Amino acid sequence: MLLIDGIHLLEGVKGAHCYLVTGSNPFLIDTGFPGQEARIIKYLLKAGVEPQSLQGIILTHFDFDHVGSVVALQKITQCPIYAHTIEIPYILENTPRPGIKYWVPILMRPLLGKLVAPEHIEALEGNHPFQDWEIIHTPGHTPGHIILYRNGIAIVGDLLQGGQIRLAPTIFTWRKPTLLESVNTLITRPLRWILPGHGPATPASIHWLDQLNNTLVS
Repeated sequence: MLLIDGIHLLEGVKGAHCYLVTGSNPFLIDTGFPGQEARIIKYLLKAGVEPQSLQGIILTHFDFDHVGSVVALQKITQCPIYAHTIEIPYILENTPRPGIKYWVPILMRPLLGKLVAPEHIEALEGNHPFQDWEIIHTPGHTPGHIILYRNGIAIVGDLLQGGQIRLAPTIFTWRKPTLLESVNTLITRPLRWILPGHGPATPASIHWLDQLNNTLVS
């Protein structure tokens, strides 16, 4: 589904939302649960994007429902994987995921298969193919969580959930005070649309932002 400004939400992908950004340097953001690669490739072809033309796959953070199909997709597309430096050891499984998130991939294995870690991830620092997007470190949900921002559009991973004003449940949050600081960092910028990892794309109206501000201070 084409949302806005060349950004597609890949329908039918299970787990967190997967977004395709088209243009001269097309790329994916997040990959859903394990086993979603066929659906994602099918959508790319339907959208007229050759899988091997992808410039990268950006992971907003290490959660199972965001990184699940990244290894399978990389084998098909041969493109690099990108994440924040702090997040990379968790995705590579060199550092255990904190709290309940350590157990989620293990508990989900009978249903969705084993989570396979990539062999290498590029740090989203300095030179990368996505220079028209600002990559913003927004820790709180996880230590190295990021969002992408361009022209009032924010692709926010699990920083916020779409639709109603909601943060991710506290049980899945690494550090809530840090998360609230990151949300405030986002809403100081001009915003038109919030594209979340869960829930619908949400217009960032004045009413919506007022509600969010009330949520943060309550």
